[in-house]
Amino acid sequence: MTATRALSEFIATTRLADLPADVVARGSLILADCVGCMVAGSSAPEVRRLLALEAGRGEPSASALGTRVRLSTDAAAFVNGTAGTWHDLDEGNLSTRTHAAIQIAPAALAEAEARNLTGARLLEAIILAYEASARLWRATQSRLAVHPHGTYGPLAAAFALAKLRADGPSAIEAAANIAMTLGIAASRNTLNDGATVRNIYSGHSGRAGFQALALRDAGFTGEADAAASVLGKIYGSAFDPTAVTADLNSTWWIRRNYFKRFPAGRYAHGALDLVDDLAAQLGSRLAPELIERIDIETFFLAATMGQQSVRTPFGCRFSIPMLVAQRIAHGSIPLTDDGPAFADPAVRALAVRVFVSEDRAATAAYPERQLTQMRVAMRDGRTHAVSNERILGESDRPFPPGILEAKFAALTEASWGDAAATAWRDLIGITDIPDVGRLLEGWRTVCRAA
Repeated sequence: MTATRALSEFIATTRLADLPADVVARGSLILADCVGCMVAGSSAPEVRRLLALEAGRGEPSASALGTRVRLSTDAAAFVNGTAGTWHDLDEGNLSTRTHAAIQIAPAALAEAEARNLTGARLLEAIILAYEASARLWRATQSRLAVHPHGTYGPLAAAFALAKLRADGPSAIEAAANIAMTLGIAASRNTLNDGATVRNIYSGHSGRAGFQALALRDAGFTGEADAAASVLGKIYGSAFDPTAVTADLNSTWWIRRNYFKRFPAGRYAHGALDLVDDLAAQLGSRLAPELIERIDIETFFLAATMGQQSVRTPFGCRFSIPMLVAQRIAHGSIPLTDDGPAFADPAVRALAVRVFVSEDRAATAAYPERQLTQMRVAMRDGRTHAVSNERILGESDRPFPPGILEAKFAALTEASWGDAAATAWRDLIGITDIPDVGRLLEGWRTVCRAA
């Protein structure tokens, strides 16, 4: 039996009632966080122009979140998925190296809305597709040059859509084998270039998930074991099918996900946490003009974000020197606006004095621990040092209560106003929602943006 077949049987036969209560609660929180990211990203000019391109194509049956516009289901998945990664605030999972939810939630929401399904059905599909697709990517020795968005994503979205349509194991497997070959050449170098084409990768995942099911229903077939072929030979150099099903139904990798408080690549968050730790230790903010240099030692993947200058505002999110300099110079990092930091000479001047290098011991400890050390040499001769082992927002170092709700409010209030608080409660209690279509109709009604 292939890994895809085993996962297809797992998805087809597992029900929400079978899931541990904490997994269900985690899934609700992940869905709410994704919705906040999609609503916030919808106001980006590029996303609005993308929305205009998609409007009027196909039957309008699913919402473009953050607007009053309805699109075809695949177009809604494409636009919402693109918006969801625009500010790089979506959740992820260091243990599986995935951002599974934002590949899945846009398509699943569109399908559940169009079919007027219950919130319980929606959450069930998201959690199972998350678990299955994260296991596949975790079992892949992926190439460093490959950005994970848009790779396993079409398969992840197809898993969720097939579950929402109550497909059996054979039908799920057939769609998955097609979807696995619909991924794209997702280049990690887009991060260093600050290229916003990277943001459509997750949108593509949702649209391709719909395409996979349509192709299956039209009689197309996929490779017999597409996951082993594509993951092991194209996106990766090896694939271990036994790792995919190990402890299935007992180990839930969704429990290990993280949430973000900064709009930045996850590997940079350890250093940003240390800026706050040092400021607390000193009892005041650091002043850029008093700093001679900053040295950061961290694990390999974080060290790949050591470029001291960037070409675009979006590139600020993937440069540890620019992010640290912004945090020091401005005292905060706005959730949705990179422009001020990109244009600030003080930020750029400090960034070239921030040096990031790999600590091999940290690399060996990763991902179980995310070791980061920071030494700040002051121009008066003093030196300050801080370090941490866990990034704030990881499952074993969770945010204090209220942080994620406040993040959601900050991301959605511009579109939904006072209704943002109600939307948060509805999403956290999504299993009690009888009709997702009615829920999203309410969001469109209160939306301030046409």
